[in-house]
Amino acid sequence: MKSGTDGADGLNSGRTSPKKNVIVRGVLTVTVIAAEDLPATDLNGKADPYVVLVMKKSEKKVKTRVLTKNLNPVWNQTFEFVVEDALHDMLIAEVWDHDTFGKDKIGRCIMTLTRVLLEGEFQDSFPLDGPTSGKLLLHLQWTPQLKFRDS
Repeated sequence: MKSGTDGADGLNSGRTSPKKNVIVRGVLTVTVIAAEDLPATDLNGKADPYVVLVMKKSEKKVKTRVLTKNLNPVWNQTFEFVVEDALHDMLIAEVWDHDTFGKDKIGRCIMTLTRVLLEGEFQDSFPLDGPTSGKLLLHLQWTPQLKFRDS
């Protein structure tokens, strides 16, 4: 007689993990609310900041308007990204200073989409990498569209 455990093993043989077959696809809505405590980059002790959002895989870029002479800018601008594979994508948020003769990067934050996938929606403040101070306030929302990977 065969033991009962052989049958249980037989159920899993030849099957792949469901995670490998599912692409988490959907729409990521990002609202750039504000930045706080940005470092001064201009001679007048201020900055002319704007934010560039980039989805790493698709390389789609959007940017906010420039707010002049402001270290605590409030944008309240919303952008949507169609994301094809959210489990393997990242959102990059860069804060730049606009100048007449060019632009200077103030700082950035890079995030995976894990938290928004799990929570569906959240708002948080993200410290900027690079400067000695500054954080970016973002609101993220996820609208899923499940799709199975073609075999």
